[in-house]
Amino acid sequence: MTEVARRVLADCRVATELLEEEADETRFRILWVAAVALLRAVGHVLKKVDATRSAILSRAVEEAYRTWKQNPAMHAIFWDFIDDERNRVLKQYELGFLSGPIVLSVEGAHELSVLQDNLFCPIADGVFAGEDCRDLLRDAIAWWETQLLNVETTVATEAAALRAMSPRKPDTH
Repeated sequence: MTEVARRVLADCRVATELLEEEADETRFRILWVAAVALLRAVGHVLKKVDATRSAILSRAVEEAYRTWKQNPAMHAIFWDFIDDERNRVLKQYELGFLSGPIVLSVEGAHELSVLQDNLFCPIADGVFAGEDCRDLLRDAIAWWETQLLNVETTVATEAAALRAMSPRKPDTH
C-alpha cells in the first residue's frame, strides 16, 4: 500500500550506503544531494502517489501529516533535518555538512587531529549540529520506516473494522 514511497526509501538507503564509502568530495556532495532529495521525496510520493490508491490510505496519510505538524519536537528529524535540509539543498544549494578536511582538537591533549576523506562530516548548524550527516540519514530512514509502518497499520486496522461492520453475504454452497 506504500509501495512507491518504500521504493524511494530503498533508493535513499543505497545512496546512504554509497556515502559511507565515498572519499571524493565531489561525489560525496552529489550523493548527499541525491539522498536528501530522496528522503523528502518519500513523503511527497506517499501523499501524491500512494495515498491516491484508496480513501482509507489517504485518510491515514493525512492523519500522519497532521500528527507531525502538531508535534514538531517529537518529529524533529522530519522538520529540522529532512524538510530543512531539502529546502537548503534544492532551493539554495547550501549543504548542511562541513565538507573537506576537518580540524578537531583532541580532548585532553594539545595536539590537533585532521580527519580527511570525509571520515566525519558533521552537520554545520541547527538542532543536529555536530552530528555526522550519514548518521542523520540513517536516523531519517528509520523515522520514515516507522511512519510508513504506522500508516500501514492504521490502514489495516480501519479496513478490518470496515469488513467487520459490513453485512455478510449468505453462503450459497
